[in-house]
Amino acid sequence: MSLPVRSFTTIVRDMAAAITASAGELIDVSVGSVLRALIESNAAIVLWIQWLILLTLQSTRAATCTGVDLDTWMADFSLLRLPAVAATGIVTFSRFSGTAAAAVPVSTLIKTQDGSVTFVVIADPSNLAWQASKNAYALAIGVMAIDLPIIATVAGISGNVLPNTITLLASAVPGIDVLNNQLATSEGMAEESDDAFRSRFTNFLAARSRATLDAIGYAISLVGSDLSYVVQENVDAAGNARAGNILIVVDDGSGTIAGPLFDSLALAIEAVRPVGTIFSIQPPRIIQVAASLALEYPPGLSVSNIEDFVRSALETYINSRKIGSTLSVTRISQLVYRIEPKIINISSVMLNGLGVDLVAPPTTAFQFLSISFT
Repeated sequence: MSLPVRSFTTIVRDMAAAITASAGELIDVSVGSVLRALIESNAAIVLWIQWLILLTLQSTRAATCTGVDLDTWMADFSLLRLPAVAATGIVTFSRFSGTAAAAVPVSTLIKTQDGSVTFVVIADPSNLAWQASKNAYALAIGVMAIDLPIIATVAGISGNVLPNTITLLASAVPGIDVLNNQLATSEGMAEESDDAFRSRFTNFLAARSRATLDAIGYAISLVGSDLSYVVQENVDAAGNARAGNILIVVDDGSGTIAGPLFDSLALAIEAVRPVGTIFSIQPPRIIQVAASLALEYPPGLSVSNIEDFVRSALETYINSRKIGSTLSVTRISQLVYRIEPKIINISSVMLNGLGVDLVAPPTTAFQFLSISFT
C-alpha cells in the first residue's frame, strides 16, 4: 500500500492552518514566534514517527527489507542465506639452496604483493610431502620447490586473485626464500545477495508444494548457487523425444560433472522430481573459444602485464557464461577497456575466426581455449 507521506513543510503548514481556523482571534505563526517554534518542534516529532512507520513497513516485508532484516524474515521459514565461500589455489614455495631439509607448517600466512589479501596454507594428506606428525609439509634435501594448497582467510570474491600476485610471507619460514602462484586462485564467492535470496525463496515455496521446473531449479541451487543449468522435458540424453524423461544439463564452469557433484545433484533432484518421471543429468556440450583482438597502446604501458590481465579476465568471462547463452564481441571490448581505460583502441575482435557473436545451442556452454593479440 502507498502511505500518505507528508514533508516537514506540509506538516507545519497544516498545523498552522488548523490552529488558525480554530482560534477566535488572529494568531501569530510567523517565523520566530513562540507558537511557530512549538509547531515546528511538533512537526519534527511527527516526521520522526512517520519515518518509524515507514521503516517498520519496509522491515516486515521480504520484498523491501534488506540485510539482517531479510535474514530474520526468511528465518521464519527456516531458510538461510548462502554464505560467502573462500577462494582456493596453489602456491609454489621455493628456496635458493637445498643443502638442508625444510618444512612449511600448516597455517602459514602468505599475502598478495600489495598486502591486501591474505591466504593460509591448509593440510592435504594426499600430498607426498605431508607429515601429519609435524602438521607440516617437508622439503627433503635437494628439493628446491613444492606446490601447496592455500585458502583465503576472508571468504568472498576478493580472494580470487590473478597469477603471480601472491609473493609475500606474512611471517618467516626457515628455508623458504620465494613464493608465487603460477595460476589464479578461484572459487571465491560473495555472500548471496538480497535479490538472489528473494528469488531462491520463490523457488523454495514452489518446491514445497509442487513438482515443477522451479522446484528442480531450487534443488540444484541448494547444491551450488554458482551452478548454471537447463532443464528440458520429454527428451533423453541425446536430445531425442522420450516421454517422461527430464534432461538436466548442469555446468559449474569446468564443463564436466565430478562424481561428488553428480551424487549431490541426483539426491537433491530425486527429492522433488514429479512422480512417474525419470531424469538424466549430464554436463553441457562444449564449444571451445579461441579469441583474437588487436590492441593499440599509448606509450609507457606494460604490454605484457595488460595482456596477462586481459587473458585472465576473458577466460573468466567466457567460462562463466551460462548454458545456451550468447558470447558478445562488443562485451569483450567493453571488458578490455574496463581493465585498462588508457588503451587507445580495440579492433579486429574475433571469436573462433569470426567477427560476430557466438550463440550457444540450448544445452551447450562456452569454454576458453586461447587468446592471441594481433
